[in-house]
Order: sequence, then C-alpha cells, then structure tokens
Amino acid sequence: MWNKAERGEVINHAPIGYVRSPSARNGAGDFVIDPDEQVQSVVRLVFVQFAKRGSVSSLLKWLVDNDVKMPVRPHFGPNRGELEWRRPNRVTLLNMLHHPIYAGAYRWGHRETDPRKKIPGRPTTGRTFNAHDECRVLIRDRFAAYIPWAEFEQNQQKLQENSTMGKMLSAPRHGPSTLSGLIVCGRCGYHMLIGYANADQPSKTLRYSCQRKAIDYGETRCQSLSGAVLEKFVAERLLQAISPASLELSLAAAEDVEQERRQLDEQWQQRLERSRFETEQARRQYSAVDPDHRLVARELERRWDEALRADEQLQSEYVRFSRASPKHLSDAEHQQIQSLAEDIPALWHAASTTPEDRQAIVRLLLEQVTVTVEGDTDRVEVELRWAGGFVSRHSLARPVQTYKQLANYDELVARIDSLCAERKSLTQVAETLNAEGFHPPKRSEKFTKGIVCNLLRERRAKAGHRTDPELGRHLQSSEWWLADLAAELSMPIATLHRWRRVGWVTARKVPIGAGRWAIYADAKEIERMRQLRSATRTWPPIYPPELTTPKPPTKTETTQQRC
Repeated sequence: MWNKAERGEVINHAPIGYVRSPSARNGAGDFVIDPDEQVQSVVRLVFVQFAKRGSVSSLLKWLVDNDVKMPVRPHFGPNRGELEWRRPNRVTLLNMLHHPIYAGAYRWGHRETDPRKKIPGRPTTGRTFNAHDECRVLIRDRFAAYIPWAEFEQNQQKLQENSTMGKMLSAPRHGPSTLSGLIVCGRCGYHMLIGYANADQPSKTLRYSCQRKAIDYGETRCQSLSGAVLEKFVAERLLQAISPASLELSLAAAEDVEQERRQLDEQWQQRLERSRFETEQARRQYSAVDPDHRLVARELERRWDEALRADEQLQSEYVRFSRASPKHLSDAEHQQIQSLAEDIPALWHAASTTPEDRQAIVRLLLEQVTVTVEGDTDRVEVELRWAGGFVSRHSLARPVQTYKQLANYDELVARIDSLCAERKSLTQVAETLNAEGFHPPKRSEKFTKGIVCNLLRERRAKAGHRTDPELGRHLQSSEWWLADLAAELSMPIATLHRWRRVGWVTARKVPIGAGRWAIYADAKEIERMRQLRSATRTWPPIYPPELTTPKPPTKTETTQQRC
C-alpha cells in the first residue's frame, strides 16, 4: 500500500467538491471535480470568504447568515453518492481548509496509527493526525485544483495563527481591545496581556500589562499602561494613514459589496434552477404513470405537490433577498459609501462599527506595536511596525497616579510657582498650564481650579507648611484646621470630613470667610485617630467603640493662638 501511495494510487472517499470516476491510468478510479456547477460554486465561495474574513468562526457565521448550504455526497447509507445539501458546521469547514486536495495535491499518511497509543481490543485507538507537510506522501499537482498552492499555504498559516496554541497575532476576536495580540513589551520582548478593571465598562478600564516573567519566573511585573490611551493614539495614526485614500476606499468598498451580492445572487439562481428541475422531474414522473394505478399515482402526486410548494417558497425567499440586497448598488447607496469613506473618523467611531471590524482594519495595516514605558514616569515610547516593513516611532503620555511620576514635574512646579508669584488667580493658572501643554496625572485631561488648589495644598502639607499663621488666632487649645490635621494623619481630607459627619471627631465651625472646620485633637486624640485609620476594614464596617468615640475638650482649656 505504501508503494501504491507513493505513486498516488491509494484513494478512498472523495471529499466535498470531488467525485470518484474511473481512470484509465490505474483502473481503480480517480478524483475529479464534481460536475455540478452549484457544488463547484459553493466550494470556491468557501475559500473566497475565508480569505476575506480570516477565521473559521467568521466564515461559518457568514454562511449561516446567508443560508448557504454545503454539498455532501454520503459515503454510506441508502443515499450513498447522492448529492445532499446540509447546513455548514465547523468540522466540515476545517477539513476543507486543511485538505491539500483543493490545491491539487495528493497526501497519504494523514491519519496514521501509533502502536504505543493503541489500546488492546479497541481497533480505532492510537490514531494520530499529521499536517500536510508531515505526511509520508505528498504529491503536488496530482488532481484538478480549486485554489493555487500559495493560497493553500497562506490558509494553513492563518489557521495556525488563529489557534489558541499558535501565535498571539490572531484573527479578530470578541472584546473591546482593538490591538489585541499586537502589543509587544519593549523591555523584554514578550506579548503584553489584556486586563479589565471593570467588566461593566471594559473599554474604559482596559489595561495592557507585561506579566510573562512574573507568571513564569515569579519576578515583578515588567510594565503596564492604560489601554484606552494607547488605542486612541494608535487609532489616530491609522486614520491619518488611510485618509488620503478615501476615494479609493469608497470605490473598493462599493465594488466589494457588489461582488458579494453577485456571488450570493448566483447561489440563489443555482438553487432556483435545481428546484425547477426537481419540480419538473416530479411532474414528468406523475405524467408517466397510469392514472388508474392509484397506488403509485397518489404518491407521485404528493411528491409533485411538495416540490411545487418548496419551489414556491424558495421563489418568495429569493424575492425578499433581492429586495434587501439587489445585485447593483443604488445611487443613494453609492453616495452613502462615498460619504462614509470621506469621513473616516466618524465611520471608525460609529456605533455600527464593531470591535471585530476595527481589529480587522488594524491587522491589515499594522504588524506589531512595541511600547516602552520610561521608568515609572508617564512617558511612553511607541514603535509602530506597518505592513510592508515601514517603522514609525512616537511618544505619548500615559495616565499615572502621582505628580512625581510626570516626566516634566519639576518644570510644572516651577511654572506654577512663577504664576503664583505673578499674583495669578487659580483659574488663570489652570488656563495657562493647559495652553502651554501641561497635563495633570490620572485621567484628567486638563487642569482646573480645583486641581491646582489641591496640588498647592498637598505641596504645602508635604513641605510641613500649615495654613496661614494669621488664621491660627481663631483656634482654641489643641485644635487643628481640618486640612492640617488630615495632612498630619496622612489621610484624605474627604475621609476626615466623613468622620466629622458621623461624629467620630469633635469639630466646630469657625465663622471666618466662608466658614472653616476646627477639629479638637490633643496627643491622645491624634493617637486614637491613627489607630482608627489603621484599623482592619471589614464589611459591614465594625470598629471598637473606643476608637470611634471622641474625647470632648475640657472646660479649663482657653483660647490660644497656634503658629
């Protein structure tokens, strides 16, 4: 059998799109392309759509949505060899895409038996599956082909990349991440992982992080950055790259839509032709029977009626399809496609554009995105490797937690001090900083009066400066201004405000200006507050009464000034 296989003479069941016919070469038969035109059309359509959509899942969904059936000739059973139309499934499509016969090649040894894996008493065990280039025999140009060999090899590479065991660069998948599988860490070279801080808002809380060394070797996390900022930056560069070709894009999109509609209309015409043939065949069989032979006439009449009803239903479905998707685009549809192509940013951000569509566009233009965060700062170096080999390098600012992480922090502080020395208001300081290109940390896009005020307060607190000493004369003994006490305890002002509202501290409103809160806190009270601050948090929160009960000031304490 091996010798016959080396000559390409061992053939079994014909795959979809082929039939077995006698061959003068070896007398045992050979595989030829199925003579049915509709069968040929469907097989070619499968390969065309896979090349366009890039994954078996997208191909299967497209076939189901457009009601395209697969031509099957059963290998056993009462209808052996008869053409049947069945719904598509993943296994059938994978077998077709992996089989080299569609590129004209003969293979033998695809499913061999490994004696080490064979279980006694179970003859079908121990089978292994080999790729086309690992088979014992592979003969090119042995059969008539549906696709060229180069396209077959491209399909195998795409299937391998799409596999969960393959490369990170894969076909578009579900999820809001546009750059999924393309991000590479510039420090260690590993692909960066995707994470979402909030499942309800994945697009806003998307984050890319390099954790491969942490996972494999227990090291610290390499780097991470906000995914939303990076994807917005890359999307702007993509739109700039394709904007000059808007007219060509609109023409290509219109031609692509019309071509797809023509292919689907051709499928419908073939289905209608087959239905008419089956109806006419049923009519001829009924007409050929003796009318007096009712035992046969009744059955043939029933089959004719069923064929007529099926043909009528198919025609009505075709009418609905033609109304929804005519073969040629109307002037209004051409104008709509052209207007969308001219306004590419609006098309990119449109609600009708799915994340899978954006991923497909990105993969056509980009091969890899390498990001490198400079230390722990907000500065990120981005390297875009475009399709064709061109590499562009850019810089962007990522959101960070603290001002000290800003690469231009010293310059920012010096500028704020100079503006304050010029007696500028907080609003004017914020407007000047925004105009000069400064930005705050975290996710705030620009400075505001409140952000500048908080920054100045934090700087005074960290430098050991309290509130204006002139205001200290309004305080009594062992009293603190609320902001000063929060800085002393290294806690947020909002938390201390909450303690005041729930009665965990003794406070009074001082009637100066718009009103200020003074908190009583001697040495013992400050120690109690520190313990309350560091207490273990539970849910619901339960704290010992001695930590939440404030000490009232004594009546003997008199008003004193604080410096």
